Amino acid sequence: MPPDNVAALKEVHSKVCVPIATGENLFLFAGFQDIIAQHALSIITPDLQKVGGLSVAQSIAQFADMHGMPMAPHNISSPVGTLAAVHFCAAIPNFLALEFHASDVPFWNDLIEGLPAPLIQGGFIEAPNKPGLGVTLNEEVARRYARKGEPFFE
Repeated sequence: MPPDNVAALKEVHSKVCVPIATGENLFLFAGFQDIIAQHALSIITPDLQKVGGLSVAQSIAQFADMHGMPMAPHNISSPVGTLAAVHFCAAIPNFLALEFHASDVPFWNDLIEGLPAPLIQGGFIEAPNKPGLGVTLNEEVARRYARKGEPFFE
């Protein structure tokens, strides 16, 4: 069902024992406000890169926490985006889990430097305690695997 159909989500949520989660295609705080306020699901799953930024995601997390709802961010990111999500998740009280894509990208772990590889060990990611995200982008790997025809930032 469409994730913005609050009434339908609430109906399904009230009739099943399985936790209902959604949010990866919703935007801004307004996209989540009614779903959370009406307890139309069990778990909120915003995509941190699509929702409107980390400050918007923080507002959503705080509102969900006020309503007793855990957050499990949607994440199909590079290791850089994944580490931004890790830091975000470490900073919210209602963090449940961080989704990770199932696609096998052979160079994924090589895109960053400064942490032991693989980044995900035993299903966990340790939050780095170095400045910034705690890693450095390996620009050589990023350039090598950039899509043909797409400009690379300088």
